[in-house]
Amino acid sequence: MGKFVSKASRGDKRAARTCKGKGGDVIFEGEDDVDSEDSDFEESQSDDGDVDSDDESDIGDFIVEEEELESMRDDIHDMSFEDCLDGSSKRDKNYKNGKVYVEQPYGSIKLEPWLIFTDMEAFLDVLRDYCIQEGFGLSVEKADSRRYTVVCAVEGCDWRIHASKMVDKFSWTIKSLTGEHRQCGRLEVNPIVTTKWLVGKLLPEIEANLDIPVLTLKKMTQQKYRIQVKTRLFYKVKALAKEVINGSFSESYALIPRYAEMIKETNPGSYALITWHSDPGDGFLKGCRPIIGIDGAHLSGFFKGILLSALGIDGNNEIFLLAYGVVDTESWNYFMRNLRALFEREGCSRDDWTFISDH
Repeated sequence: MGKFVSKASRGDKRAARTCKGKGGDVIFEGEDDVDSEDSDFEESQSDDGDVDSDDESDIGDFIVEEEELESMRDDIHDMSFEDCLDGSSKRDKNYKNGKVYVEQPYGSIKLEPWLIFTDMEAFLDVLRDYCIQEGFGLSVEKADSRRYTVVCAVEGCDWRIHASKMVDKFSWTIKSLTGEHRQCGRLEVNPIVTTKWLVGKLLPEIEANLDIPVLTLKKMTQQKYRIQVKTRLFYKVKALAKEVINGSFSESYALIPRYAEMIKETNPGSYALITWHSDPGDGFLKGCRPIIGIDGAHLSGFFKGILLSALGIDGNNEIFLLAYGVVDTESWNYFMRNLRALFEREGCSRDDWTFISDH
């Protein structure tokens, strides 16, 4: 790799153009219209890199900086939104009529035509904040990877916003914003309020106090955001926020093997062993009494349903979970058929079982 500099005077008007190639940076200084000259220059090169003598007068002298061969790299990063705002790109003209969105505190968010966002996700986040701030819902008219058009959810309201992707293929801008909310009224129960949105807004409070009561979170939401949210939803918000802060249980368990290796590395002489083994499935038949208790419990967490379970008692008078299943309705026929199939698969043929139900 090297750096080649070509200097040639072709009139009073001069321009500079930089091209990236396998051989390094090639800088041309000449007239503005250099497209045809660039192609002539490439075609005039022979296979071994030499330049035809006929074009030497137009090309000029090449200066090879050998000392930069080791330091120069041809790393070309993908274009980003910020690359179009530094004044060095022709794409800057796409932003001359707009204004780049600057984060505004909740309560003072304002939208206007030709407000530019880094991507579609950034635009949707700001739009959601704005709608919750102003207290109205949305009805989507058109939404895809290139454009997004929504109106006020109240029938008869003429408020409408249309945004689309810009020619740089990653930034978004508001093309039009029309209408007003004259007779809509404020929605206290706003359907666009999501668990993810609540987690993002309440995360600092939950991080400061992991044991913060859900009723306190509900009161804070009412006072600061002027919205009503069901109390049970804050349990989910609190659980998800703790996952963001501390990581999920699955992520923590996945780190156990690495943790064992760290113990051995940092504490010489320590013994740490992580093993995996499959459950043979015959613990109940070999070590429990022939008594089975069955019961069902309604689930009220994130996913609804009924939990059916079959329990036994081992030699230490402790509960031994034999089988469980989650069903939509309390279908014991389905559960017992599968329980019988489980016993037959293990080769059990005894018939002196005692069943105890919650009734």
